[in-house]
Amino acid sequence: AIDFTGSNGDPRRPGTLHYRYPNGQQFNDYEKAITAVGSILARYDSDQKFPVWGFGAKFNGLIQHCFQVGRQSEANGITEILEAYRNTFQLPLTMSGPTVFTEVIQLAAAQARSKQESAARIGQQAYSILLILTDGAVSDINATRAAIQAASDAPLSIVIVGIGNADFSAMQFLDDFQQQQQSSIGRDICQFVEFNRHQHNKISLTQATLDEIPDQLVDYFYS
Repeated sequence: AIDFTGSNGDPRRPGTLHYRYPNGQQFNDYEKAITAVGSILARYDSDQKFPVWGFGAKFNGLIQHCFQVGRQSEANGITEILEAYRNTFQLPLTMSGPTVFTEVIQLAAAQARSKQESAARIGQQAYSILLILTDGAVSDINATRAAIQAASDAPLSIVIVGIGNADFSAMQFLDDFQQQQQSSIGRDICQFVEFNRHQHNKISLTQATLDEIPDQLVDYFYS
């Protein structure tokens, strides 16, 4: 899920997080994160088909906290994710706010439960990972925390990647709170990664992204 809130800056202005460099000379920070973090997670996906969502943009004056990115419900591989992301800026959208994750988390949890139910009917297992790319803190930390708690019974892990140089203390709080309160609120399913800290070190980025996921998966299926 990709953050299209106004705090990312005008995508037509160089130096902003969604700026599209002419002639594809280089990637912006979101393109870098989609490519780097997406590629890490994609290795563990069997069909390489990924639903891509956006949040924080207005369409026809109405704020959308969860909308489909791309023409198809799923993108085929990282290349199509990038294409769907870039094509979004050709739509009549207004980057807006506030920053709300709850609808994205609820949809991801519902889809994760449905996939596992379908897999279980044929003797298989299905586990999902929600990747959220955002430039800043959520507007309602308590609502986000409640949504994560409600999703903790789903076969789902959430990786939140901070893009840019904002204050990400609230994002780290979500990660730390889940770990500290695990026994009382359910499984720990949330991991926060600050992209700028790891983007130049693939091994470090891989470790930070996958740090908690194996334990979260085992915790779901075998606890």
